[in-house]
Amino acid sequence: MEKRSFVELLEESAPASKLTEVIIHELSIFNLGKTVDFNFLSHLSVGGYCRSLGFDPKRNWSMLVIDKIAPKSPLGPNVVPEGEAKAVLAQLRYAIDTQLLEPKLGAPKPDILSDFLPKGKRYKGAKTLGHLWEFQYALAVELEHGKTRGSNITNNHPLLTALVVVAHLTEDKLYYARLWEMETNGQLFKAQIENSPTGSILKENMRAKVYLQERLQERIEMA
Repeated sequence: MEKRSFVELLEESAPASKLTEVIIHELSIFNLGKTVDFNFLSHLSVGGYCRSLGFDPKRNWSMLVIDKIAPKSPLGPNVVPEGEAKAVLAQLRYAIDTQLLEPKLGAPKPDILSDFLPKGKRYKGAKTLGHLWEFQYALAVELEHGKTRGSNITNNHPLLTALVVVAHLTEDKLYYARLWEMETNGQLFKAQIENSPTGSILKENMRAKVYLQERLQERIEMA
């Protein structure tokens, strides 16, 4: 049977898991220097993938600006809506569970997602911690590799955005907890230099510091 293209699979209403398989396969052979069909990055294909994840039909990430994809949260930073983040996380988990994806920095890190999965269970030998909000934040951060800053690499594709997140998590599972504090430190410094109001930034910075300390303490207790 001839291999079906990504567009053909969309027309057949293939499940998200099948679409995920095709995308990761295409990226894998691209890594080997082979010719790849990048149709999965088109506006229509990104929209189709979003629908396969159960997003509202109007929520084609490739057609939305970051503040629409990931609105400001009560804690301060932009975050992807919980339901959409859960759907993307499920595809990452599927890719790791089926060995389509093997996150590593030296040794493989199969438990890379454990901090974000529902608390109180185990995943790949690690305790699951329930920090889904952190993953929502991580996705919002990595949308900067899409259409936000004029150097479009991912076209706001949910899976490609999530793969950037995984790449950073291989460096440090607390990467995004640390990043939130670091970014608010930078915002606070800039506001002080420009003699701008610092009240709201200072509050968010304190939240970020407390959050990071809690995550660090959690890591120490688990060691």
